[in-house]
Amino acid sequence: MNKRPKQGNFHPYYESYINMVPDGDICQILIEQEEESLELFAGLTEEQWDFAYAPGKWTIREIYLHMMDAERVFCYRALRISRGDQTALAGFDQDQYVPMSEASSRTTASMLAEYRALRASTIALLQNFSPEMYERVGTASDSQVSVRALAYIIVGHERSHLTSIKEKYLG
Repeated sequence: MNKRPKQGNFHPYYESYINMVPDGDICQILIEQEEESLELFAGLTEEQWDFAYAPGKWTIREIYLHMMDAERVFCYRALRISRGDQTALAGFDQDQYVPMSEASSRTTASMLAEYRALRASTIALLQNFSPEMYERVGTASDSQVSVRALAYIIVGHERSHLTSIKEKYLG
C-alpha cells in the first residue's frame, strides 16, 4: 500500500501528521516505526519516563499511553469504515483520557509489552485490508476520513510525539 491519502479524505488538522509519513509501504513503515519507538522508550530511565518539561505538560509515560489510546481509536475507526459502516463515529477527548489512564501507576515493562501487542494488531489489521477497503470513506469527529488516511494518521501521530519527546523532553 504505497498510495498517499487524497486531499479531502481527512480533516485538514491531520495534514501535518500525514506529511510526516515517508513514501513507501505503510505496513513496513509501521514495522520500522515500532523498532524506532521501542529503541527510544526501552532506553529511558524511570526518571525520564516520569518527566514533564513544564508544569501541566504530560509526562513521557502519559504521552506513551496517549499514543496507544489514539492508535486504538484510529484502528477502530479504520475497521468500521473498512467494513462499510457509515455510522458517524464520535471523537475522543485526549485531555480527558490522559488523566483517566492512570499512567503513573503503570510499569515500564507493562507499557512496552502493551505497545508491542498493539502494534502487532495494527499491522495485522492493515496488512489484510484490500485496496478497495483502503479507499472507503466514513465520518469520524464530524469529518470525512478514508481508511488509508487513518493508517497514515497512526504513523504521523506517533512520529509527531516522538519528535516532541526528543526535542522537548530529552534534548
